[in-house]
Amino acid sequence: MAIVLVVDDDPTVRAIATELLREERHAIVEAADGDEALRVLEATRAELVVLDMLMPNRDGLETIMEIRRRHPGVRILAISSGGSIGAGDLLRMARLFGADETLAKPLSFSAFAATVNRLLETPAATGPFAVSG
Repeated sequence: MAIVLVVDDDPTVRAIATELLREERHAIVEAADGDEALRVLEATRAELVVLDMLMPNRDGLETIMEIRRRHPGVRILAISSGGSIGAGDLLRMARLFGADETLAKPLSFSAFAATVNRLLETPAATGPFAVSG
């Protein structure tokens, strides 16, 4: 069992992701934006962050960079429907900034569960923009 942080400004998406992860027997903590996610990471030992890319306050790319700086061992699964940018472009940027994996919304249960479990078995990526420290 792992601790997984689910970060999305949409409470429905958080609820769905949380339910899917509980079925996989993971402990879940939630955050509504990138700022809250960083506070939660300071207080927990989350091994994986499921991170929406389009959020208020601190977007997904900014949050990925800060997670990589502060918590380089945490795995990151970036998720997005893309908004006006398009999911593919936004998720490619997420990988460049240090996300370990990406999935487009809506999330498929089987792909989501398989990706989460694979990430929990592998070390975190660093990405070219990641800052160690």
